[in-house]
Amino acid sequence: MGVNLNKAEQKLLKLSADPDTRKEYERRVKALSDERSRLVDAENAGILKVAKSLLDNGMPLYEVAKHTPYNAGELERLLKRYNHIQ
Repeated sequence: MGVNLNKAEQKLLKLSADPDTRKEYERRVKALSDERSRLVDAENAGILKVAKSLLDNGMPLYEVAKHTPYNAGELERLLKRYNHIQ
């Protein structure tokens, strides 16, 4: 494993020395980060829409939270942040 790690470090140093390669790498990292953010935002929007519907139909917040990746406090903060509840 140490040999592979050393080879990877050498390759990284070689690539990072080339300005064009470095810029392309940075563009790729930014694009991946932006895409990840868009996916998280879309997922959160869907979760909050369903959570709001469940709350509007009388389900208590703590019960709604059990069906999301958030605890009740986090869910309430997100719903308030995105103006789904007052």
